[in-house]
Amino acid sequence: MAAKAEHTAALKEAGAAMEIGLVSLPSIIPTNTRRKAARGSVWAWLIPIMLTLLTAASVFCYYIYQTGINDRVIRLQGKAREEALAGNYTGAKALLKEANDARPSFAAIQKDVEIVDHVDEISLNVAVAGKRLEERNLAEAEQLLEQAKEQLKGHTEPIYDKVKVQLGDFMMKLGVIKLTDELADLNTVEGLIAKLNTANHLEGEEAAAVKEQIVAKIVDISYKEAETLMKNKSYTAALEVTGKAISLAKDNEKLMKLEKQINQAQTDFERAEQQRLEHAMQQAAAEDLKNQTAAVEVVKIDSTLDEFGDLNMEAELKNAATRPIYSITVKFTVFDAAGHEIGTGTAEDKEAYVQPGETLRMTSTVYGVNDENTTIVVDHATWYLD
Repeated sequence: MAAKAEHTAALKEAGAAMEIGLVSLPSIIPTNTRRKAARGSVWAWLIPIMLTLLTAASVFCYYIYQTGINDRVIRLQGKAREEALAGNYTGAKALLKEANDARPSFAAIQKDVEIVDHVDEISLNVAVAGKRLEERNLAEAEQLLEQAKEQLKGHTEPIYDKVKVQLGDFMMKLGVIKLTDELADLNTVEGLIAKLNTANHLEGEEAAAVKEQIVAKIVDISYKEAETLMKNKSYTAALEVTGKAISLAKDNEKLMKLEKQINQAQTDFERAEQQRLEHAMQQAAAEDLKNQTAAVEVVKIDSTLDEFGDLNMEAELKNAATRPIYSITVKFTVFDAAGHEIGTGTAEDKEAYVQPGETLRMTSTVYGVNDENTTIVVDHATWYLD
């Protein structure tokens, strides 16, 4: 029992000592225990720092990763732009799809996709129009080209340049084909000049060939027209025709040679006309002189001597003038066989109206001649011209 009591007392004493130790723990913790406590306090501030660094490293790596994606998207976008500018719209759309998969929310990529799709649609329509041109289906080709032209309105982005050039080429080709078809029905210089003005707005080798064809047709028509006018002595009109044609067909030898012939023919005609006019004036003057001085021409004169010795004269006169004459008077002298004057007389007709070339008869009596062998000479005649 005494031993049991001692063990109990010892336990109480140890318990009391633990209580005392718990209360004054710092003073009785061994040195090793204090070092472990100090190490724990280091981790207390080191761990947050390490967590901060780890977070920063993670953010940095994520930033690098996202930056790499952005760079890749930008490269894809730039390459897609190059492909689109080169006309490879299918390749451009594939690149943009890859970029869009990497950055689905990138608005610039979406916009580029829309533009490339639009350009590709127009390009396909233009290509179909080109095939229709080759098939000579001009109505459908023109409709498709006009549709593409409307779709391109307001778009100035460089990506549209290639399709614009292609559209312009096909529009030119369409214009050339239509002009060529219309030429067969054109046979006037005015109509051809109108088509030439249209052709002057077209470019390319085919357009140049059509222009040459139009000019050649103008030359041919003008040459024939001017030649006909020259034969009809319409020299001024002929020179107008050649002049207009030469202004379009510069240095055309055929036209220039004809123009020279027309000028020479006009000069010869004007010289001949001047000579003819001078001759006509001379002839008119001679006719006028004759009309004034020799309008009455004696055709024949008959005379008889009656039983009273009077000489009855009957004269046939002709109007030698170029105009009608009237109120005619003739004075005459009677000579004997020896040429001596033995009498004079006058014959007149106030009523007669004698046309050029017509004749009239006039009578008169000379009294007391008493000579059968006489000669009557008309000395003077007077008349009026109509």
